[in-house]
This record gives sequence, C-alpha cells and structure tokens, in this order.
Amino acid sequence: MSHRMLQLAYAVPAVLAVVLGFVGLLQVAESGAVGSTGTVTATAGAATGSNERVAAALERVARTEHVTIVRFVADRASPVDRRTALTTGAPGTRGTTWLRTGYPDFSRGMSTRVEPMAALVEFDPTGTYELDGSDRARSATVDALRSVGYEASSEAISLARRLGMSDRLDGTLGLVGLVVTGAVVLCLVGTVGAPRRYAVQQAFGRSSGAVLLGECSVVRALLPLIGVAVPTGAAALWWYNRLADVGPFVLAVTAIAAVLLLPVIAAHGVGVLTAIRVPMAEGVRGARPTAPLVALAQVARFPAVLLLVAAVFDLVGATAVARSGSTDRDLRAAGASVQLWVTPDPRPVDTQEYWDRIGDFAASALVDGGAILAAPVEVPVGGARSTVPVLFVDDGYLRLRDVRASDGSRVSPGSTRPSVWLPDGTDLDGAGLVRALRDWDLRNAAEPGVQLSAGRLADGPLYTYPGDATSPTWLDDAALVVVPDPARAFTPDQLGSWLSSGDVVFRTRADAERSITRAGIGREFSAVVDVGQAAAEEARHARLAVGVGTAAVVSGLAVAVSLSVLATAAHRRRSGRRRFVLATAGVSGLRADLGLFAVEFVLVACGVVAVVDTWVGRRPDGSGLHSGLDPVARAAEPAALLAAAVVVTLAAVGAVVVGSTARTVVRERGAGAR
Repeated sequence: MSHRMLQLAYAVPAVLAVVLGFVGLLQVAESGAVGSTGTVTATAGAATGSNERVAAALERVARTEHVTIVRFVADRASPVDRRTALTTGAPGTRGTTWLRTGYPDFSRGMSTRVEPMAALVEFDPTGTYELDGSDRARSATVDALRSVGYEASSEAISLARRLGMSDRLDGTLGLVGLVVTGAVVLCLVGTVGAPRRYAVQQAFGRSSGAVLLGECSVVRALLPLIGVAVPTGAAALWWYNRLADVGPFVLAVTAIAAVLLLPVIAAHGVGVLTAIRVPMAEGVRGARPTAPLVALAQVARFPAVLLLVAAVFDLVGATAVARSGSTDRDLRAAGASVQLWVTPDPRPVDTQEYWDRIGDFAASALVDGGAILAAPVEVPVGGARSTVPVLFVDDGYLRLRDVRASDGSRVSPGSTRPSVWLPDGTDLDGAGLVRALRDWDLRNAAEPGVQLSAGRLADGPLYTYPGDATSPTWLDDAALVVVPDPARAFTPDQLGSWLSSGDVVFRTRADAERSITRAGIGREFSAVVDVGQAAAEEARHARLAVGVGTAAVVSGLAVAVSLSVLATAAHRRRSGRRRFVLATAGVSGLRADLGLFAVEFVLVACGVVAVVDTWVGRRPDGSGLHSGLDPVARAAEPAALLAAAVVVTLAAVGAVVVGSTARTVVRERGAGAR
C-alpha cells in the first residue's frame, strides 16, 4: 500500500506538469512567437521615416545578425483568432522557413498569415517587434529604428516567460499548492508511517545508501505507464497542431515537472532517512507513527482547506465570466454594431491631449448618428445602497432598442433634458439618484436639471452592448438615464474613456470606418470588432479557467479528504489502544476523541475566516475598486456560500472518519496500535 502511495505522489505532479506546460505555451503562442528571446517597441519620433525605410532597416539587421524579426498585427475584423506575421527573410532563419511553408501555429484557436517585412507599408510601423537573437541583435534593432526617426526600447524575455511558466491562469497556483501538499504528505506517510519495509532491508544487511537507491524502484514501476503515455500524448499533439513547437513544449513540461517534483523528492528522501533511523526491532514489529508525524498530518489539512477556499472562489468567478460571454440571444441583440479597440501600446494614453482627441472623435460620431451611447456605470448615492447601477444611453439607443415603460408604451426619444427611468418594483432612491447625477455625471448638461420620469420601466433587462467580460451583457435592476445630447453633456475625456471601453458603439462597420476616415485618426485604433467579440474571447479564456478551477476544486477535495483520513489513521495507529481502554471504561466517544473533534472545529473556524476575508476582498463595496457590474464581483456572495458549505462538509466528513475509525478500533481491541 505504501508503495502505491509513493507512485501516486510522483505520477500526479507529472501529469499536472503536462497540463500546465500546454496551457502556458498556448498563452505564449496566442500573444506572440514561441521562442522569441526579446522585444523591441517602436514609437513615433519627431521626424519619422517612411515605412519602406523601416522595413529595409530591419531586413539589414536580420541579415547582419542572422536573426528573425517579426511583427504580429491583429486582423482588424477578427483580432482574437486571426493575425498577420510580418517577418524578415534572412537566409537560414526561421523567417525564411515561415515565408516558404507558413507559420506553425501552436494554438488551433489562432490562424497566422505570413507576409514579408516589405508589407509593412500597409501597416502602422509603431508597435512591438519580436526577435530570436542575442542582446547585440536587440541593440542593433533599436539603433536601426532610431536611424529612421523612431524612438525604440528593448526588453529581454526570460526563459520562464518563453516557456509560459510566468503567465498563468488564475487558480493554477492553488492547484499546484494542493497537488504538491498532497504528494508530500503521501511521501511522508508512505515512508515514515511504514518503517517495516526499510527495517526488513536493513535486516538483510543493506546500507542506508543502498536503501535510498532502492527507492528508485518506485519510478521504475511507472516506466510502463510512461511508455504508453508518451506516444499517446505525441499522437494527440500531432492531431491538435501537427507537433508545432514540440521542442519548447517538451522543455516546458520538463522544467515544470522538475519544479513540482523537487519537494516530492525531498520529502521522499527525508521520509526514508527518518524511517531508517527507527530501531530495527520496532520497525519489523511496525512502530507506531511519531507524534511529530501525526501533528504534521493534521497541520497539512489547514493549508489544503485554505487553498480549496481560494479555488472555489476562482471557479465560481470564472464560471460567471464564462456565462457572461456572447450567446445567440446576445449576438441577435448586438446586430451589426461594432466597437473600436484602443490599445495602449504604442499610443500616448498617459496624455490628456490624446484622450481629448479621442473624445472629440466620439462626440462627432454621436452627433452624426453613426454611433450610439450605452454606458453601464455605478453612481454613488449614499444611504443604504451606496451605489446604483445606471445605464447611460442616448436617443440613438432608444431608436435601436425596444425599451418599454411599465404601462406597455415604448420609451421614445424627443426630450431635450436628460431623463431618469427607474425599474418597476425597485427600492432605488430616485430623488437621490437625480441629485447625484446633477452634482456630478450630468453637471455639464446643456439643459439645466435632470427630470425624473413619471413612469417606470417594464420588467425586463437592458442590453448594454458589452465591450468585454467585465461588464454584464444585460442589466436587470438598473436605472435608465436618457441623455439626448451626450456630446455636450459629457466631457471629451469621459467620451474618450467610454469609446475605449466599448460603451460608444457604432451602428455598423461601415459607419465606423467612415467616421475614422473622416477624422483621419485610423492609427489610434487597433481593430474594429463586432460587439461582444471581446466578451466572447474572454469567455473562451474563462472556460479554460473553469476547467482549471474545476480540476483545482476536485483535487482540493480529494487532497483534503485524503489528508483527513491519513491524519486520523495515523492518530489511531499511535493511540488506538488508549482509545480502546477509554471505550471499555465507559467514556463517551465525544469525550474520548475530544482532541480530534477540536481539530475539526478549528478547521471550520479557519475556513470560515478565510471565506469571509475573501468575500470582503471581492464583493462590490461601492468604492469602485470592485464594481457591482463586474460578474466576478457579483459572484462573490454565491462563491462565499459554496466555499462555506465545502468547509462545513469537509469537517463533517472528518467527524464521520473519526467516528468510524473509533468503532473499528474498539471492535479490533486496539490491534495494530499502542
């Protein structure tokens, strides 16, 4: 049995290493080129040269330094799953191979079209370039860009980042902690808790070193399984991506496995050396576990429970984000509308002039009717409800969306003053909301004052045209604020911010392209995307996080229950006869096992404290740090309830284990214990 424990302690981290290596490299492949050693970021200088000069300068560097320089440009219509790789073509480099045979995408969710660097004439030359050369190559690239009038800076990519070991999904750290904790405890219980195997080897005259080397049989026993798993995994990878970047994938798995197995190997070695030190006579007879080992088994349960609580919160949050993605109903509501992507690099997003320029563009588009406003905001009002969810819209929104009042009539445009509509049957403070709007959000409105509509909204959610998964697609209990002239009611800075977050929406792609061409600021936008595309992409990543979170919760439950059983079994093996004596003396089970039940009580207390602390840190607090419109923040309460239920269930399982093992000890009269 102890031999199987040790095999499991090695097998589970190895499997986890394969999963983490694949997920990490998947993220690297979708954000850039696998194997790049550095990046160079170019921004416009005072007197920039033509795109042809930039491309020629980069080609010269590539030939001189024998490197590949590549620039990834997202597809304007579908930036999350299509891109163009502009690459140099120095002989004997990766770039030449890509130009000849195509780019080997590691991820099936990304399609890359390869073009020579000369095609840079069709794109904005500012941005990030990746290369696979040395520090000298990066310096040469920086000098080349500066020679044609661009400001440039470089950064090295560490080996950990190249292999995807530093860009992790939420929840993987807890999963790693749970698996390693369980593997370490299994090693200690399988060695220190089973000294007979080592005592027998010593009885045959084997030295301590020979006993340690003999433990390699644990790994040798796994070789047949490895022999089956490796070709199976290779076949699966070939089916997925035709073995693209298989070298970095193997290196990533090896590196992660080494990190995960290091504490397991250390615990195995310490456990063997500790078991060898047990006197031979006691070891052959089956010595009872030592007090420190019993205490360690109980103490290991506490971090396992804390990690499990965090895993439950991560799983519920990821599920909330995944469910907020664009469904068929959402896509029908979005229609042909599009949003603009404003990415910070290399745009000067830290300057007020930039946001004023973007805001003036948004105001012009709203006035022309090519764009509409749909901005979900939390408005602070004080009182029992510190914030009120509000959807700011303009007349264009009302023309597109069929918004009904409680009497069944349609809410139509036409008013010259901003108006507030409250949902039917709500406890929202309408007067307080109007005061807050007058004092801050609508202080620049052309018409004095804000009117509180005499009617109320009919039951039914309001569509928000979500820009990403941090905003809800539909609002069930929100006030509707109709602003007839948002270009005058809001500052350019506010409109620019809403444009960048997808709250200023264009009716069609043609309207967006026409407005961009008229304003002459096409370089300020990285993509024109369908409404809900960013939310759908984040939901896709969230579904991956749901898988990781589910694995973390399931693993956490398995580890927590296993540790409970192991800790109680170790305690019974050490104190079983004493427990039998107390039972025969008529002592009640609760009093006889008071120490074990106290551990369960402390475990519940620590778990509940962790639940409350995490809930307070994630729930909407009205300060803006955690918005009530964020699906993750809104899921904090059900996550807390689920986590608390999991903690109580674990304690109940622990109590059942205590009771069942007590009956076994009494029935066997303390056999196998002292």
